[in-house]
Amino acid sequence: MIQYVNVLTRDGKSLLFRNYGSSEVDRDLLAGFLSAFSGFMKEISQSDIKSTQTEDFKYYYTIIDTIIIVVCTDLEDDDAMVNSKILSLRTKFIEKYGKILQDGSWGGNRSIFIEFERELDNIILGGIKISIIGFGGVGKTTLTKLICGKDVDLEYVPTITADIAEYEGDEFGRFLTIWDFAGQRQYHNLWKSLLQGTDITLLVVDSTFENINSSKEIIHDILDKFYQDKLVIGIANKQDLPNRLTPEFCERILSSESRIIKTHGMIAIEPMYREKILAILKEAIKEIS
Repeated sequence: MIQYVNVLTRDGKSLLFRNYGSSEVDRDLLAGFLSAFSGFMKEISQSDIKSTQTEDFKYYYTIIDTIIIVVCTDLEDDDAMVNSKILSLRTKFIEKYGKILQDGSWGGNRSIFIEFERELDNIILGGIKISIIGFGGVGKTTLTKLICGKDVDLEYVPTITADIAEYEGDEFGRFLTIWDFAGQRQYHNLWKSLLQGTDITLLVVDSTFENINSSKEIIHDILDKFYQDKLVIGIANKQDLPNRLTPEFCERILSSESRIIKTHGMIAIEPMYREKILAILKEAIKEIS
């Protein structure tokens, strides 16, 4: 994995630093090392991305005018993948700050680069894939629209295969890609492959005993069998209807000894519940991070 990214001047002054690894980095020591190393960096062209490695890590570096970008990765990381991210980072950073760095209008205030952190996270970590799974008619598409702040159509229209939506709210720091799975039986054989790359799964039920009990098939046959390490959150939808079961009762049915599925009550057709589902997602993203 990428351990950290440092954007700095040739004299070693760090403009932007993001640590993605689990260990702390001595930034002063790093800046001193890179400052001494910059003499060698002068030998590379503006378009080059070079790398060197130590016993533990690999360092990629590139120069843009007076700026050096350094990316530290694990030794086994794929060169093509890392180079692609560096190219994207270099392009977007120059698009945003190139003019003020070249014309001398930057006054040395490094705080202006903080706003680039979200863009950097999107480049390095990528978006977060959220899969919304459940049987037909439980409100998956309505929940997707609620998350995205779109108007809800109360007429039930079955989803075909999967609908994909993107949400770029500032509160998450990264963009979300939301996959709304078709719930009809003829699409169930696609669920396993559609779940690939998922970071967070929302298992939606309609809060009836029959539907919740049937939804345990999804947990047993797919989620536990192939995605045991992925976070699954239960959404007990349609809490406004009669004979609905409480979220707590739904959670007891859906959970097992091997996996506790925290379940939240929801009325996805009500806009007032948008704040709640966004808070649930924000907490989930914090957990997986």
